[in-house]
Amino acid sequence: MTRSGDRRGVALLVVLVLLAILGMVAADVGGAARLEGNLVVTLRSRTVARYAAESGVLAATARIDGLLDSVRSVNEQPEAFRHLAEYLAPFRDGDLGGARFTIAFTDLNARIDLNRAEPAVLQNLFAEFAGRGRAEAIVAGLRAKPLERLGELTAVPGVDEALALAVAPYVTVWSDGMVNINSAPEPVLAALPGLGEANAKSIVSQREAGALFLPATSALPTQGARVAFATAPAGILVATAPSRILIISRGWQQGLPLTHEIQAVYAVVGAQLVLQAWQERDL
Repeated sequence: MTRSGDRRGVALLVVLVLLAILGMVAADVGGAARLEGNLVVTLRSRTVARYAAESGVLAATARIDGLLDSVRSVNEQPEAFRHLAEYLAPFRDGDLGGARFTIAFTDLNARIDLNRAEPAVLQNLFAEFAGRGRAEAIVAGLRAKPLERLGELTAVPGVDEALALAVAPYVTVWSDGMVNINSAPEPVLAALPGLGEANAKSIVSQREAGALFLPATSALPTQGARVAFATAPAGILVATAPSRILIISRGWQQGLPLTHEIQAVYAVVGAQLVLQAWQERDL
């Protein structure tokens, strides 16, 4: 015959087991709720960050469109783009009420296009950092398989991480092959056959002294330090203003770490910007 004390003990054990089970269920429900809540916050943060980054691109393009509208002819574009960084300064950091964006601008014609530049130009550039023999092998690899992203450069035979980092400020895959003499750095100018290191140094020195190179056909008055650039080395496409620009915009929701980045490439066609490429990623 079962004693009443034993029955109470069994009942207490059953209650304890049930409480333990209920506790585990409650913990699972709470964990799922927290996970779902975190997922909602992350999705919202990603959406806010993306639209903030897109707003940055729109703000920059509207500003540049306004700048292009203000010039009377394409011959005035070199002067206008010379001050583009200052012109965009008020829009570099935007507040959208709980979200923010920051933008950066790059003249892609200040760089050498790895897919479109002449082999001699590419060989001269890589030879500045890796020697002539290695440069020829690298150019052969680039010609065999054009790059879709600059990050693929290390996959080219002869290119290691150190060399890729060294040439990164001077190359792109998004240009049109033109080189802007008013913005290209010395290593880029020195790589152009017919210019060389001495002329490249001279051009950079003149720019630092305030010179602005203009098309030989420009009818602008020659006030200030302006230099007519009438001819380019044979077979080399040299410009005096950018025809390809890159706008990088990053957006985020204030107080949250997730950042969304948009890289937008635009062609400058007359007084208009025409979208050429658009890439997005979360950081």
